[in-house]
Amino acid sequence: MPTILDARTAISHFPGIGRYACQLARSLARQSNRDELIILTNANSTEARFDFSMPAAQPGIRIVPVDAPPFSVKEQTRLPGILRKLTPRLTHFPYLVMPYAAPRPLVLTVHDIIPLQLPRFFTSRQRILYRLSLELALRRADAVICVSESTRSDLLSRLHLSPSRLFVVPEGVGEAFRDSAEKEVQRARAAWDLPSEYLLYVGSNKPHKNLPALVEAFAQLKTSAVLVLAGPEDNRFDQERRISERLGLGNRVRCLGTVPEALLPGLYSGALAFVFPSLYEGFGLPVLEAMACGIPVACSNIPSLRETCARAALFFNPGDCRSIALALEQIIQDKRLRTDLRDSGFKRAAELSWDAAAKKTLEVYGAVGSG
Repeated sequence: MPTILDARTAISHFPGIGRYACQLARSLARQSNRDELIILTNANSTEARFDFSMPAAQPGIRIVPVDAPPFSVKEQTRLPGILRKLTPRLTHFPYLVMPYAAPRPLVLTVHDIIPLQLPRFFTSRQRILYRLSLELALRRADAVICVSESTRSDLLSRLHLSPSRLFVVPEGVGEAFRDSAEKEVQRARAAWDLPSEYLLYVGSNKPHKNLPALVEAFAQLKTSAVLVLAGPEDNRFDQERRISERLGLGNRVRCLGTVPEALLPGLYSGALAFVFPSLYEGFGLPVLEAMACGIPVACSNIPSLRETCARAALFFNPGDCRSIALALEQIIQDKRLRTDLRDSGFKRAAELSWDAAAKKTLEVYGAVGSG
């Protein structure tokens, strides 16, 4: 009987969860001690950034495109029947919005619970729908993978769950993220005409990412470096742009939008430092990617990022613009600090791989199958 991994979230709407599904699929495909693996993908997807050609070429792997995209009616009405016909030993869903009538046993990955932790950023309708979806998913799941101890702790404190059902499996850093050659750095800089010194943020512009505070903190600095904000932009949340305009920062703040995968490692590697001011994260994958690319990291002193970074980052209080500014000033001016953070970052990134995540995920599958 096959194991099914649902990778329908490998679309631009889910940049983080899509990366999780794609990277996990690739690493599971390399594991020799797994069952036959079926990877569900979107039948009509043209997402070039999420490539499943590597797992498709491995023995015992089947790619099954399905016409039941996330959030669609077909996801609830058609997909459960498709899953039953595939007769899985278990099915793994990397996102809480899933076909709730899917045949069990089920494994669910919970990345974070942002609407519960930061309700002020969501409408009452959004909070109600999220809570309902989360509770339905948790009720159906036989095992829950948490991407960090922080997420596991948040789930236990917010919901009545049995700790024995929750397993911590940290995410990893993809093989593409490395200290890039100078030509790759130059190619990334040339794509947006970036200067030789820039501070980099990678991620969305959603409210919990705290970009307005980052822009205000950056405005306090006396530096020739520019601030580069890279990642998908939601037009509903443009406060960082408005603050930049109000403060007259002009070309000192660059908003790149979504960056092509091929240019992302070079963009990381060319930065003076990486800054991540998020108010809440489940794991914080960009900080790990930055470390693997050899740049020093300054980030929020929230539990999940302290867990992911260990001692390989310079931490600041994300709720205090002055704290952010002081950290940025320190990392810009202190070359020795940047070198130390770069070295410790390389070591930390080497400790967290997708192959290790796949191995631990298979242990969870085994626990479900034997339960």
